Amino acid sequence: MLFVSSANAIEEADFIDSQSDLHKISLEEAINMALEGNIELQEQRKNLGISKYTVEKANALKNPQFQSNVLMGPIARGNSSQIGLMLPIEINKRGERKQAALAQLDYTDNKIKDYEFKLKLRVRTAYFDLLVAKSELRILQERKELLEELLEITKQKHSSDTNYEIDVLQADMRLKKILVQINRIKANIRTAQYNFNKTLNLENNPSLYDSKEDSVFGQEFFTKLELPPYEDLEKVAFNNRYDIKMSESKIKKAKRELSVATKQRIPDVYLAGGYAFAQDGTSGAYVGAGIDIPSLYLYTPEIESAKLELDKTQLEYNSIINITKNIIHTNYDKFVMAQENVEHYKDILEESNKILNLSKIQYKKGQTSLTNLIIVEHSHQELLKEFLDAMKEYYNAYMSLIKELGLDNLTIDIDL
Repeated sequence: MLFVSSANAIEEADFIDSQSDLHKISLEEAINMALEGNIELQEQRKNLGISKYTVEKANALKNPQFQSNVLMGPIARGNSSQIGLMLPIEINKRGERKQAALAQLDYTDNKIKDYEFKLKLRVRTAYFDLLVAKSELRILQERKELLEELLEITKQKHSSDTNYEIDVLQADMRLKKILVQINRIKANIRTAQYNFNKTLNLENNPSLYDSKEDSVFGQEFFTKLELPPYEDLEKVAFNNRYDIKMSESKIKKAKRELSVATKQRIPDVYLAGGYAFAQDGTSGAYVGAGIDIPSLYLYTPEIESAKLELDKTQLEYNSIINITKNIIHTNYDKFVMAQENVEHYKDILEESNKILNLSKIQYKKGQTSLTNLIIVEHSHQELLKEFLDAMKEYYNAYMSLIKELGLDNLTIDIDL
């Protein structure tokens, strides 16, 4: 059975035209734009204002009550009517509530900073993924140029050679296969560009942003980094991790909430005073006082619940510390090994490139077959892909490590 199917390909010029609406920005510009205009981040920052008003609410005084007692009828002849105010006074409670609200404010502030930090990491990752897709296109385009050269070399050989027609067809097939792969990678680049812009998540933005660089090759990021000892990195994490600071704020808040619940047992005071008058024209003033005694209800459930909440936050903090230690150790080892692999691949690729150039020279001289040259070329391109995978693994290990350390990058001076 024979099947006839149509094949569509994207011309290089068409792809370039489709990229003309892109606005190229650097990684630093992308991070600054996200910190300034990311919609989700703006939403998170609203919580800081809410927490500030919560502090004011916790520090509020109770409003006074207007009271009146106007007598009517015969009883008013011997008794006075009264008009005045009563002021509730809390004893040793308002300050604790305010401190609990301040701890919540500190938690919210660190939570927003944590969101900003993780947003920067997401932007970095999306930017790098876009560079990886571009790098894959660059590899295939270089391979296409090589196969076009091989096809021309093959066509220039004598048509009387036994393998002439087979070699031409084989070279042409390899070239056309690369064209199909290039079209797929171009689609992947467009997807990576949209993912990058989705990560930026800028409001009312008509532009589609693209990475300033065209590949990951030659980036300064992949220069070898010398890490300090693991113990020093652990200290850095404990000083910089926002989730640890958030957990510490939750412990402070839980302690204050326990104090608030305990002090509910302290009686509150009521002071009253005002104007008094009688029907016979006699007038004067009155004062009064009262105590709210917690005798029938001692707030035991609130106190016990607050104690459990404090225990829970302490366990949460201990868990974060233990997990951080283990993950940093794991990510530290992964980063070191991934960095070594990238260095190894650099040496391997240099040797593979020499072999490829020598094989091309031998093929031009008729000292080797096209099949052998294609095998060498295919091996070299596979090494390039493996090198790109090693760089991705290195970058992922790098991102995982700085995430655990709470740092933007490892190239800055680490404050111990």
